[in-house]
Amino acid sequence: MSSMHSCRPEALRIVFRILERVAQGVTENHEISETLVNRFAGTFAKFTAAVEDAVSQAGLDPEFAGTVQFQAWQRQALPYLQQQNASIQKAVAHFLIGDMHPIVQFAAEKRGLSKQLDGFLLTFVGPEQAKILDRLETAVVVAAYQLCVAAGVP
Repeated sequence: MSSMHSCRPEALRIVFRILERVAQGVTENHEISETLVNRFAGTFAKFTAAVEDAVSQAGLDPEFAGTVQFQAWQRQALPYLQQQNASIQKAVAHFLIGDMHPIVQFAAEKRGLSKQLDGFLLTFVGPEQAKILDRLETAVVVAAYQLCVAAGVP
C-alpha cells in the first residue's frame, strides 16, 4: 500500500502538467493584455453595480416595487450577477498569476449576456434607467468579445 502512495505524487504532477498544457492551449500563441482583462472585469462590475443601484431605487418606488419584473431582478437576476461578478474578479486574480483559462471562459460566456438575461426586462425601473443598463450590458458584451478575439476563442 505504501508503494501506491509513493506513485501518487508523480502521477499528480503528470496530471497537473497535462492540465496546464490544456489550459494554455486555449490561449496558445495569443496575447491577452491585462488591459483587456481589466476592461472586461471592470465593465461587468459597473453593470452589476448599476443593477444594484437600480434595484435599490425601484424598491423605494411603489410604482416599480410591486411589479413581477422588479421582483425577478431582485430575487434572481441581481444575485446571479453578483455571484458572477465575484467569480470574474477571482478569475482576474488567476490571470495575474498566469492562469488565463478562467477569465477567458467567463468572457466566452458573457458574450451571451443578453441571452442569459432574456426575460428580465431592463425597464423594471423605468425607461431612463433601462437605457443606462442597456448601454452597460452592451459594453460588457463588447469587452467580452474583445477578450475572446485576443485569446483566439471563436
